[in-house]
Amino acid sequence: MQYDRLDLYFMTGTGNTRRAALFMADEAEATGVPATAHAISGVKPMEPPPAGPTGLLGLLMPTHGFTAPWLMMKFAARLPRGEGRHAFCVTTRGGLKFGRLFTPGIGGTAVFLIALMLFVKGYRVRGALGLDMPSNWTSLHSGLKEETSRPIIARAEKRSKRFAGTLLAGKLSWFTWSNLYDLVFGLLLLPVSLGYLVVGRLALAKLFFATNECNSCGICEANCPVAGVKLRGTRRPLPYWTYHCESCMRCMAYCPKQAIEASQSYGAVVVVLCTLPAVAYALERLAAWWPQLAALNGPAGLQVFGIAWAILVVAVSYVFFYLLSRIPPINTLFKYTTLTVIYKRYKEPDTKLSHLKSGK
Repeated sequence: MQYDRLDLYFMTGTGNTRRAALFMADEAEATGVPATAHAISGVKPMEPPPAGPTGLLGLLMPTHGFTAPWLMMKFAARLPRGEGRHAFCVTTRGGLKFGRLFTPGIGGTAVFLIALMLFVKGYRVRGALGLDMPSNWTSLHSGLKEETSRPIIARAEKRSKRFAGTLLAGKLSWFTWSNLYDLVFGLLLLPVSLGYLVVGRLALAKLFFATNECNSCGICEANCPVAGVKLRGTRRPLPYWTYHCESCMRCMAYCPKQAIEASQSYGAVVVVLCTLPAVAYALERLAAWWPQLAALNGPAGLQVFGIAWAILVVAVSYVFFYLLSRIPPINTLFKYTTLTVIYKRYKEPDTKLSHLKSGK
C-alpha cells in the first residue's frame, strides 16, 4: 500500500519518545511521505487525527509500570473509528549501557494493550516496536550521562528508521524477538502493571517535593503535560503534585534550580503502612467501630480493603508530608534523606523544554 501521509502522536516526559517520533518522521520524509509529529497531553485534549484511508497513524509512548500510561489509553479511546486505516504502536523502554554492553528495558504489555484498543476501534495494526532509549526514571536511579545516552539513542535511531521503513513499504512488523520478549515479560509482570495502574501510579505521584531552593518560578506547573503540578500557597507558593501526575520526570529534569526531589524515605514509610500486617491491623481496628467490615476478613476481602487502605494512606499522608515540607528545617531533613539529591537529572540531549509541547 502507498501511504500519502504519516501522522505521529506521542506522549513524552523528558524527550525520549519525541526523539523516536522525529526519527520516524525523518524516514518518512526521506521516502517521500509527508509526516507530522504531535505531542499529546491531558492539559488540552487534542482533536483526534482524521481516519483517512491512505494515511498511516503511529502512537508512541513511554512504558510506565510495564504497560501503557493512562494518558495514552485515554487518547486511544478518543480516536474516531478506524474504518480500516493502518496504524502502529511504539513504546520507549528504559535502556541502559554498561561499558560496551547495552541492556534492554521492558516494554511489557504497553504496545499490545494500545494495539488491542486500536483493533477494537477498527484500525488495521501493522506493527509494534519496543525501542530502547536511555532510562529516565530518576526517582529510582541517577540520570545517564550524555556520553552514555548518545550511543543508546544512536542504536534507537537505526531501529526506529528501519521499523518505519518496513511499515511504509507496506510490510508487517509484528513477529520479532523483541516483541516476544516484551509479551512474555508483560504477561509475567501483569500483576505489577495492574497494581501500578490502580495504586502505584498514585503513590509515585506523591513522592515529589520541592526543596528550599525552589523559587516558585512555576516552570514545573506550566510545562506538566497532564497538569499534575499546582503551585499552592500565597506567601511562598510551592509545587503540589496531584493524582494527574504520570511520573514522566519532566519537572525533575527541567527544574532550573534542581529543586525537585523524589522522597524515597517517605515512600518507604508509605510501603510499610500498606503491608499486609498493617492492612490486617487497620481492618481489625476499623471493624471494632464498624462491624460490617469484619466480612472482609478473608483473602479476597483483604485485597479489596488493602487497595482502599493504600489509596487512603497515600492521600492523607501526602497532605502532612507536603505541609511539613514547607517548614525549612524539616524540608532540609527530607532533602538529605533521599538519594535523588545526589542523582544526575536526565533529559534527551537535544531536546529543549520548548520542543516538548510543539513536537517540532
